This record gives sequence, C-alpha cells and structure tokens, in this order.
Amino acid sequence: MISHPFKAAGAFLKAFPLVLSKELRLFILAPLLANCLLVGLLYMVAFSYFQTLMDSAMGYLPEWVFFLEWLFKVIFAAIISVLLFYSFSVGVNILAAPFMAFLAEKVEEKETGKVFDETLSASVIMTIIVRSLQRELQKILYFLPRFILLLLLSFIPLVNVIAPVLLLLFSMWMLSLQYMDYAFDNNKVTFHDMRMSLRTKPLLCWTFGAIVMVALTIPLFNLFVMPIAVVAATLLWISVFRAQHESYSTLLDRKHGAL
Repeated sequence: MISHPFKAAGAFLKAFPLVLSKELRLFILAPLLANCLLVGLLYMVAFSYFQTLMDSAMGYLPEWVFFLEWLFKVIFAAIISVLLFYSFSVGVNILAAPFMAFLAEKVEEKETGKVFDETLSASVIMTIIVRSLQRELQKILYFLPRFILLLLLSFIPLVNVIAPVLLLLFSMWMLSLQYMDYAFDNNKVTFHDMRMSLRTKPLLCWTFGAIVMVALTIPLFNLFVMPIAVVAATLLWISVFRAQHESYSTLLDRKHGAL
C-alpha cells in the first residue's frame, strides 16, 4: 500500500511518451479539437447575452446602487464563468467518453498485445458509444447525491470543520473513478465491481485524483489532462487491477456485454 502513490505518479510519467506516440495521436487530437470548439461556442453564446441579463438584473435594484454596476458585472461574470466551467466539464466528459474508451483500448492493446475488436464495424462502434454514455450517466447518478450530502454537511456546526476535507477527498476519488472507468468498462467490469476494486486501493486512487486535480489548475496544460489521465489510468489497470478481473472479462462478449 505504501508504494501505491509512487505507482500512480509513475503511471503519469509513463503516460506522456505514450500520449505523443503516432498510434494514439488521433484519439487525442479529435476530442481536443472538439473540446476547444465547444468551450468557445459556450462562452460566445453566454457572453453575447451578458449585457441583456445585466440590464434585466439591474432593473430590480434601487437607483442609488447603480454606481456599483461595475461590481455587479464582475460578480455576475464570475458566476457565469464558474457555471460554464462545471457545465463544460460535464459536457466534455459525456462527449469525449467514446473517444476515451477507444484510447484506453489502444493503450491496452499496445502494452499487452490484447486485441479487443479486429474490425470496428458501425454496429460495434455504436455499441461502444451507447455503453460509454450509459457509464457516464451512472457516474453522474453516483456523484450527485454524495456531493449534495457533503455540501449539506458544511452547514452543520462542528461537522463543517471536516466537511472541506471530506469534499476534497471525494473530489479526488471521483476524478480517479472517472478516468479509471474506461479501462474497466472496456474489460466488462461493472460499475459496482470497479468501485469495490478501487476501494481496496484508497491511497492509489487519492494520489491519482490529486495529480489530476493539480494538473487541471495549470492553464493550457489542462486541455491535455483528460487523455493523459486516461492513459495513466489504463496503465494502472494493467499493472494493478487487471489480474483480478481478467478471468471474468474473458467470459464476456464485447458486443453484447453478457455471459
């Protein structure tokens, strides 16, 4: 267990050259371009209505506070930016899920020689897309009630002292869950079984999530965090989790996901 944080850090170091390799470049550039276009469109639409919304909001305020309009603009812009950021994060995870599933497959094939599907027909691609979207929905349904509960704890006296720590640990756990999921899902490990496996390696998951969290705060570099994290998570699947699930996953048919 003591070595788990080093394994997580080592996976990220190994992920960098893999991300830049010729075989994986396409699976990174396509979602990256889509992400940039999406965030640009979101911000362009949002701020095109910014002045209209500001005029409407100021209409409810008394005239004597109009000299503070500049302050309200700053606050309102900050609120919109935060809401857009979180909406964008959820949207990107959903849209990029099929790309990240393919990326995790290619990494595992490259590292282990395992072949998932020799021929990617239209029906197989559609199956992977639908399954990826279903898993994203499972993650959202898992996240929301726990996140709301942690927010409510922050309003309870005494308990609110540890609420920020719990929220931080939960955020790191969710980042680990998000990016580990692609490799587990590719190998037909259910969402529940994946969570049970990850719970046996808490230090590994928290370290992985902490690295992703710090990387997301770095401007420009944060655009590349998603594919790097997926590659690192797949490497951890291969080195840490694969052995205990391999016999089970080989019994499952990739197209139907059933025994």
